[in-house]
Amino acid sequence: MGEAKTFKSHIDALIIGAGPSGLMAAYWMARCGIKARIIDKRGTKVFTGQADGLRSRTLELFDSMGIQHRILHEGHIAVEVNFWVPGKNGTLIRQGTHTPAKVNESPYHSTLLNQGRIERFILDSIRQHSKLEVERGIIAESLEYDENLEDDPTAYPITVQLRTLDGDEVKLTGSPGNGDGSTTVHNGLDRSNLLVDDWDDLIQRSRSHQAKVEIVKAKYLIGCDGAHSWTRKQLNIPLEGSSTDHIWGVMDIIPITDFPDIRRISTVTNVSGTMLVIPRERHLVRLYVPVHVVDTATGGQFDRSTITLDMIRKRVQNILSPYSFEFRICDWWTAYRVAQRIAPTFSKGSRIFLAGDAVHTHSPKVGLGMNISMQDGFNIGWKIGLVAAGTAHPSILETYNPERHRLAEMLLEFDRHWSKSFTDDKLHAVGTSEKTKSMIQVVEMFEDFADGLKVFYGASLLVWKNDGEDGPAVARRLIPGERFPPAKLRNQAEGRTEWTTRLLESDGRFHVVLLAGDVRVEAQRRRIERLSCFLAGQDSCLTRYASIPGRFHSPILLVTIHSAPWREAEFFQFPDVLRPLDPVMGWDYSRIWCDDVCIWDRECDGQTYAKWAADRTRGAVVVVRPDQYIGWVGELEDADALTRYFDGVLLKK
Repeated sequence: MGEAKTFKSHIDALIIGAGPSGLMAAYWMARCGIKARIIDKRGTKVFTGQADGLRSRTLELFDSMGIQHRILHEGHIAVEVNFWVPGKNGTLIRQGTHTPAKVNESPYHSTLLNQGRIERFILDSIRQHSKLEVERGIIAESLEYDENLEDDPTAYPITVQLRTLDGDEVKLTGSPGNGDGSTTVHNGLDRSNLLVDDWDDLIQRSRSHQAKVEIVKAKYLIGCDGAHSWTRKQLNIPLEGSSTDHIWGVMDIIPITDFPDIRRISTVTNVSGTMLVIPRERHLVRLYVPVHVVDTATGGQFDRSTITLDMIRKRVQNILSPYSFEFRICDWWTAYRVAQRIAPTFSKGSRIFLAGDAVHTHSPKVGLGMNISMQDGFNIGWKIGLVAAGTAHPSILETYNPERHRLAEMLLEFDRHWSKSFTDDKLHAVGTSEKTKSMIQVVEMFEDFADGLKVFYGASLLVWKNDGEDGPAVARRLIPGERFPPAKLRNQAEGRTEWTTRLLESDGRFHVVLLAGDVRVEAQRRRIERLSCFLAGQDSCLTRYASIPGRFHSPILLVTIHSAPWREAEFFQFPDVLRPLDPVMGWDYSRIWCDDVCIWDRECDGQTYAKWAADRTRGAVVVVRPDQYIGWVGELEDADALTRYFDGVLLKK
């Protein structure tokens, strides 16, 4: 290899690692028009294996990004969990089925789809909104951070040296092997098992890499480079925690079996141990199974090379007995030792941030790692995007660590309970029901957290809390610091229906949601008119703040939802500021919605105000952050408080 050429560049943000958390952060760079780069040492994106579980909250965010329809098209929805335990005379019996009590609190249910396809959809969304591309086969070799420059918004305090790997150094991903020399099992990485868009990425891996060294000066850095994070190590931030003594095997296979629940999420327990069955797309099934125990008393180490695909196969056959089990196709497999670790902080100063597996690791059996990681990237991404754009106060970045660290702690607590229920030998006795009870208790204990129905964000610049755990009296279930509960509404002008997750698009803007109440009531119309006069003023919150350059004139979008039947209200009766007019495109009909029954859409049931515990006559005003979490709730008369909220978040023109 010849001598590498050295280049220099200045950018707003550098993202190291193009896994799910890095791509979610990059999505915001694309939406906010930020000069950013995202690099990854791998030669290609993931194609097979890795994470595969998507929870309700993640799916809601995907809807706000405009990609949820692709998940629905390709994914496998699986909500119920079946529990199998030993019966008499060596049999297995289905002891029961558990369905989460709050399964219908989101329009989307737990869905199984491999990480490669999820990355594909996010990448396509990034391309739709910018020219930002993942630069593959590139590593960071050095990192310097001048904290003395933190407070200068024009400074580039971060210096990173990048090197482009040559063809021999580039690591390809998603290429499964049998691991045991077997020639009877075929892996899934071929044209018959990859969709066209992924196949195009795979064949591009052969492009040669020109040796290049580059010095990048950046305003912000986001490290999303996995459990062995190079970025975290450069910052001397440790991962604290411990590893268990259990070694697990996991494989994605197309099963040949007479086990009745192979296409349902199931746990199977007998004297040989407990395994987890996860049905997937394209006839695949993922199986988690214990294969080995490390003797920690003698300082035993986990030698991954001792675990083979055939070993995992035999363990599954033992646990599923007397049912038969075999397979001919294996897409991917691996072995892992459960490690529950967390970094004490997710940031360095006010310019460098860590997300995803770089700061928290756990067992993949809880089906939450990718979700929490993506939501890490989503959280810090929009904040850096708006700050780098010159739209938001840099102080909002201080909210990342307290918001996401607490969630990571809860993730590890969930994993400790859940993993124990798989490995506790006392619960393997024939005929016992304690195993099932234990698992159901864990699921129910962490249900709100696991599905993202609650995130427990504390008070901050971005979250103005009310007294008590509920929201204000005008809308008790609209709680600052929690997600804006999805509802399906009817457009006043068009009659079409839409989920709020899509209506409040994740495009970088805050949403001021005016719950206008019953517009048939004269006193309520006067309240709306007074608020509208304020919002139409020269120095209102809709006009006083810096734009998102090249994207939106205002970082705030006003949306109205009233409670009157749509036939008893008219689009043009609402004040002008609620239905702005563009001289070329005409009126914006997407701004006014009603909470009314739609006879041809059962999900649009006219019960939204009731679900939000909002006063159906008087309404309320709600600030929804760019990530669809509630920032502030107040009365229509609280315009001054509304302005004070935004004054603490956004920069004035």
